[in-house]
Amino acid sequence: MVNSATVSLADRAYDEIRRMISEGKIRTEPISEVRLAETIQVSRTPVREAVRRLVGENVLEVTVQGVRLYLPSVEDLAEVYYTRAILEGAAARLAATIDGAALARRLRMILAEAESMLDKDDHDGFARLNGRFHGAIVASSGNRRIRELLHSLETIIVRYRRMSLLYPDHLQRSYEDHVKIAELLARERPEEVETQIRDHILRAGARIVRATLRIDGGTVDARSTAAVLLALESAAPHEQLRTRKRRDTRARTRRRSSKVV
Repeated sequence: MVNSATVSLADRAYDEIRRMISEGKIRTEPISEVRLAETIQVSRTPVREAVRRLVGENVLEVTVQGVRLYLPSVEDLAEVYYTRAILEGAAARLAATIDGAALARRLRMILAEAESMLDKDDHDGFARLNGRFHGAIVASSGNRRIRELLHSLETIIVRYRRMSLLYPDHLQRSYEDHVKIAELLARERPEEVETQIRDHILRAGARIVRATLRIDGGTVDARSTAAVLLALESAAPHEQLRTRKRRDTRARTRRRSSKVV
């Protein structure tokens, strides 16, 4: 029979280790279970249980020197961002349907803080607010399973979010995307906000895949999720141009129609 106190301590150890990871206190350098237990101020048994859970979630990995952050492959990263894009897009659609206007007001408060980060080129501060922005959307979806599934991806997302924001001009582009998302939510346009969020995250995933390939070398399989992400990124500027042309054509058609007596 499992001791309930041990289970409670294991949950506490699990939460504490995840917090340490999100704050950058556990990195790729191995750390022993003994040291973790001392830091969290519990015995080794609950730490061992917590580590086992985190290894199963591909958050940590065990080495002979101790435990360390799991190092995802390029394909792992692509799968995480592709999955996140689909789930968070769905969450945004739900949130827009429930009360998009109220969520938009909360997001605009976050954007007001984020705007000051642009002038200072504060990547770390912007990354934190970026997390709050996306977290608010997921929390407003009313969908527990989406929240839980995205939570399981969070430790990887947090670690790589800053890498995406380091691209030239990406702070500004990310901010502009967020402004557009808030605008669509305020207008309660579920389908459009789902597409906007999904594409926003897919582009971030493609940047991370490309940066990781540049650092680590190697190539991607043409049938992989990573290849799909890179292809979407390459196609995005052309699709945006086609969309602008379609809008211009519709506007000209409306203007001509208005002149018909």
